[in-house]
Amino acid sequence: MPYTKAISYSGKSLYKKCPRKWHRAYILGIKSPPHPKAERGTLLHNKLDKYFLGEQVYPAGDKCLAPWQSYMENLNRFSPASEAEVAVDSNWEPCAFDSPNAYFRGKKDLDVRTAIRKHIYDWKSGKVYPDHVLQGQAYVALDPEDFARYCVKFAYLDIPRYVRSWHYSADDKKRFRDEITQEIEVIRMDETWDPNPGDECQWCELSWRRGGDCKAAP
Repeated sequence: MPYTKAISYSGKSLYKKCPRKWHRAYILGIKSPPHPKAERGTLLHNKLDKYFLGEQVYPAGDKCLAPWQSYMENLNRFSPASEAEVAVDSNWEPCAFDSPNAYFRGKKDLDVRTAIRKHIYDWKSGKVYPDHVLQGQAYVALDPEDFARYCVKFAYLDIPRYVRSWHYSADDKKRFRDEITQEIEVIRMDETWDPNPGDECQWCELSWRRGGDCKAAP
């Protein structure tokens, strides 16, 4: 039977790394416990979310966020939308995040609108990874509004005021949607979930080296 639940960028990314790990997490419902670094990132996200929602003053007492105060306060002048949950159906039409018709979905940390451009922000803690550009493209594909231009910005909170930006057009948005549709259909129709051995096997709980039953791990 095809997989019919909504797929997120993180799920799509996990499948690309290893279909068997995706099967364990999303079909069997067995997810790995969060890493302490992920918990720290969630805490930083929550502080910024509360600030942009107007629930607290800027958390300048946080050593990591303190250098970002003027940057974030300037963003706040534009009345941005924080923690925007977005979902689309298989026709890429907007739908409720928890809708049974949801096909692809995600959560953007911040949206800033101008007359012709949508600025999409994502907060990252830890290292700078090259695949973040793909996550940004997924945000553009998910955006329910039609803009001539998109600018995706990843703010790396552990590197004071370091922001990476990518600029896209409406045509790029359509291309991203076509590419993501193809990826999602592969995931939905898979029935074998063959493992994809690689460097990350050394940390995988499914690996025979860590007591699991995956013999494909090197």
